[in-house]
Amino acid sequence: MSESIFGRFDGHVAVVTGAASGIGAASAALFARAGATVVGLDLHAGPGIRQCDVSDPQAVDAVLRDVVAEHGRLDVVHGNAGISVPGRPHSIGDDDYRRVMGVCCDANFYLVRSGVPHMRERGGVFVFTASMCGVGATPRSSVYNMAKHAVIGLTRSVAVDYGAQGIRAVAMVTGPTQTAMADSLWPEDGVAREGFLRATPAGRLSRPEEQARAAVFAALPESSYMNGGVITVDGGATAGWNEMGLGMLRTVPA
Repeated sequence: MSESIFGRFDGHVAVVTGAASGIGAASAALFARAGATVVGLDLHAGPGIRQCDVSDPQAVDAVLRDVVAEHGRLDVVHGNAGISVPGRPHSIGDDDYRRVMGVCCDANFYLVRSGVPHMRERGGVFVFTASMCGVGATPRSSVYNMAKHAVIGLTRSVAVDYGAQGIRAVAMVTGPTQTAMADSLWPEDGVAREGFLRATPAGRLSRPEEQARAAVFAALPESSYMNGGVITVDGGATAGWNEMGLGMLRTVPA
């Protein structure tokens, strides 16, 4: 796909959240290779990355205004930033609950609320990293599961509220992916990692670049009739929710 997308986003502006690592970094790089002017956002600034706490509505509004003031337009937003705090509902404190919901759910609403006014003239695309936790539930991921289900609801709302204006949204049902967050939640030598591998027919974690290709595909003009739905990029994990693998995940201490 890499060769076929060169120049496909020439003159377009894409904003990617959680762009410092993992899926976000891969997505930002691929959009740039496709010709887009890419503005990466993350909690900490870095090379090619603007600092933005996406759980702060004023910060999101300000950075999108700055992007449009600097580049003249906004065409693609990939809402990808995510965090997780393991635990069943009874074990999650208020601060952790708000932190996960703020980054994984609220931030995407803020991106839509502040981004839509800049897209009305030409149309635009929101791509959201929803995770397989947006269509099912993994053990001890209660707040993350809840937030990712909400992201798919937001995706559908964008379609019905703004589709007639040429603004669309697509959610990505991503499977277990080799990222820093995955390494922290599922150490390579741990039961949780083995459980995810057993639950995934592909037998491996995805590479961030595989998820990035789906994000770019969803944003292509040729994908203009994709709106309000999901792209599943999970190695087959949600096809069966392999009980052996999920059973292993349930043995991980709370």
